[in-house]
Amino acid sequence: APLQQPPPLLNHPCAAGGLPAPLAGGCPAAMASRCGASDAGSRLSGVAGSRMSGVAQAELNQLEEVILNKIQQRVPSKIGEETYIVKVCRYQDLAGSGWIDYSKFKRAFAPFTPGVADQDVRLIFDRYASNDCLPYKQFAVEFVRGIRRDGDFMALGSEAVQELAWEDALGGIKASLCGRGIRAVIDLCLAFSEVDPDNVRAVSADGFSAALSRVFSAENDCQLQDGLVDQLFEVFQQPFAPGQLAYDQFIQVFKDDALAGDRRQAVRAAFRRLDTDSEGLVNINKLVSAFDPVRHPQVSDGSRQAEDVVAEFVETFQDFLSFSRGRQSYPSYLVAWEEFEDYHKFVSACVESEALFCATMQRAWNSDKGPNDSIESRAALARPAAGVPGKSRAGLHHWQCDTLPLSITHNKATEFLTAETVALRLRQNIARRGVSHAFDVVKNFYVADDDLDDLLDVYEFRRACQQSGMTMRESEEMMCFEACAADTPAAAKKGSSLIHLQRWLCLLHGQLPPARLQLVERVFRALGGDPGNEESCVSPAALKANFVAEAHPLVRKGELDAGVLLGEFLDTFSLFSHVRGGCQNGMVAFSDFLAYYMVYSSTIDNDALFDLLMHRLWPIDAESLEEQGGAEAPIDGSPSKRERWATPVFEVGDQAVPRQKAPPHEGPSSYAREQQRLPDSHRRFSRNAVPASPPPEEARPRMNQSVVPGTPQTGYSSITKSSIVFNEAASGELGAVLQRMRASIARRGLKGWTCLAERFESVDHRRNGGTMKSDFQRVHRGMGLGLSPEEQELVFKYFVGRRRDGSMDYRECLRALRGPLPERRAPLVRRLFEDMCQGGGAVPGQALKARFDARSTPMVLVGVKDAATEQQDFHEAVDHFSTGGFFEEQAFVDFFTMLSSVYKEEDEFKLMTTTVFGLHGAGIGGG
Repeated sequence: APLQQPPPLLNHPCAAGGLPAPLAGGCPAAMASRCGASDAGSRLSGVAGSRMSGVAQAELNQLEEVILNKIQQRVPSKIGEETYIVKVCRYQDLAGSGWIDYSKFKRAFAPFTPGVADQDVRLIFDRYASNDCLPYKQFAVEFVRGIRRDGDFMALGSEAVQELAWEDALGGIKASLCGRGIRAVIDLCLAFSEVDPDNVRAVSADGFSAALSRVFSAENDCQLQDGLVDQLFEVFQQPFAPGQLAYDQFIQVFKDDALAGDRRQAVRAAFRRLDTDSEGLVNINKLVSAFDPVRHPQVSDGSRQAEDVVAEFVETFQDFLSFSRGRQSYPSYLVAWEEFEDYHKFVSACVESEALFCATMQRAWNSDKGPNDSIESRAALARPAAGVPGKSRAGLHHWQCDTLPLSITHNKATEFLTAETVALRLRQNIARRGVSHAFDVVKNFYVADDDLDDLLDVYEFRRACQQSGMTMRESEEMMCFEACAADTPAAAKKGSSLIHLQRWLCLLHGQLPPARLQLVERVFRALGGDPGNEESCVSPAALKANFVAEAHPLVRKGELDAGVLLGEFLDTFSLFSHVRGGCQNGMVAFSDFLAYYMVYSSTIDNDALFDLLMHRLWPIDAESLEEQGGAEAPIDGSPSKRERWATPVFEVGDQAVPRQKAPPHEGPSSYAREQQRLPDSHRRFSRNAVPASPPPEEARPRMNQSVVPGTPQTGYSSITKSSIVFNEAASGELGAVLQRMRASIARRGLKGWTCLAERFESVDHRRNGGTMKSDFQRVHRGMGLGLSPEEQELVFKYFVGRRRDGSMDYRECLRALRGPLPERRAPLVRRLFEDMCQGGGAVPGQALKARFDARSTPMVLVGVKDAATEQQDFHEAVDHFSTGGFFEEQAFVDFFTMLSSVYKEEDEFKLMTTTVFGLHGAGIGGG
């Protein structure tokens, strides 16, 4: 009767392809030797020879007994002598073949043969070996039982030898077939079907031998001896039907314990996804069409083609059904769970790794893409809208349409939702969770693309969104799929809704602005690379060496550790390079560096902060790179960028607060070699005091002129009432006190300067710019400046000056506290003044407040203050220090001198005079 096959397999794109060539796999050398082992008589004949002539048989037997006695003394109590000998020999069998040569046998038995001649050990080896190879499992049985020593080997040892022979042969058959793949196992099943035309599920000895000969032929480099085939037949023949072998029991050897542990759960999960009706039956065409060869691990790593994998599955599954159902069975399009499970038992036997088998089942059958309520429940976002109370029902008219608060699910009718809007919302949510989370999101989407084709279906996209903590409505998801639709041939072949991975990540991270792109190019060029050359690369060591984590604003404020920041950079860069497949040959190209900062830039909304961080963390300027000089120490001896930002480290014995040195003495001294001659006109040395001439007009301090403590002034000393002034400010005491007051006020920002000026004005009852001592002390306590009584007395007496009412000139005190504007900052202030005065002589305060962008200030960028508070403090300061709502040039300079005391770093002050007021022509590092 002709062989009836199951119905043809339809509706699969790869079903028409031919089967791949059978997996070539030869039988191991140990298997071939085991299969070609000769009988016991030939082994005994090998013992007789020239070596046996010098030693008597009885003496050799006695020597074996002595060796066995020494082995028994070392055998643990929980195992037997045979197992112990097998373990000793297996330790020398590195290949695991089950055979050892004489050199390995000698090393294995060295602890048991002390004092035994090498020729005697060789005689023992030759007694049990065949062709200079010793099967140590068989040797252990014969050596312990004394089969060869008794002289009746053929009669007493045949049963034990046969037991070991058929077990080894069966293990070799299983290892050989499973090593060649599922095709070889199914070929063995078909071979039994060929020799069983009546489908009685049993074969004779000749049929059994013929079936094995078809699979284990000379072409496969593995051929069984007739003696071993006969032994296998005797073991598996039916006791109630002699001469017949049930080949289902023989094939059961390949399925025993094949689906243990998680393997069975993986197979059940795949079948449950196919059996949507829970009937235990699946249509064969549905089963084949659900098989996804593109996600197969061997296809993903490039070792096999998708067409070969699906063709192998289709033909092997069809042949398996033909074997299991038999020739006379009625053809059916339904596959039962038992058949699906039995087929995958064969597949499991061919896959040694449990993790690999479970991953193959999960990906090839898409069992990880089953319905998931936590992913697909989109209606949950709209449920709160029904329970949100209205704003107010009183006085409601027909034109009041904002009775519900706005949210991501309820917006104005005039606002159109786009994919860019959705990406912006997701980008802002990711940025709030930090840089590390942004790169974890990229990793999740790359991991979801397990078939490495840069295409994600709906299930993969939703799973990556769930792992990344991203929520979208169904309409938003559809917009993203439409905006990033895949138009590749692979997407057309799959025929389902797919999103292109790279396009989606570009949409999620946004485009890199030109200003930021120039900064990234400058950094890469400063590191020694060429952005215009694709072959130009920098080493990862150069990135680590030039990354100055100590200069980060949060590190400077003590809110972040420099080591943690450096570790975050190295971890995120290595993770991103790994999932993206960049950094070829261990070098960083400009494309890798740019791709990293595209993700990093998406977490920073403010261009000023990105500019600040790039100048702080990298040697972006030419002078900074020259300072580094490509080495740890700078060329000219000046401190490097890393050393400039480094936190001072005190050695053991150093004081935490270094002791200040005494200031250099100026003027006459008792230790000076040459004393200056005092003028005779001094009133101390004359009876009539000579009136001191008043200081010249240009030497008098004016309202807008800063008085720097330490500059000698013409007049009488405030202490001795003498014209001899010993430069009290130059002594350093008053200068140190003013510096402490300036630092205390600057820590409070512009609000500190405004509060101090307002408190001084509140106690100026006469409106003459003076304050009495008690009022000054009250201002000091209210501001919490932290001066001692002696220091308060020093400050008060110094700024009393020539006032006849005994009050302190607080305006001069404020000018001294401000100090002069550093020369390197003066051009920035002058440029801002010229830009805002518009050719006039003064800057309107309203224009200054209108152009002030609080979000770009350093305090707001690093999170110390919020934008609203910073803007309010600036507006109050402008209103207080302006004269009639305007700033003349000197008043404008004085105002920014106070800002200069607040922002110590050059890049922060430059940010306050450029980007904060809309001057984008020059970045932090540019002119």
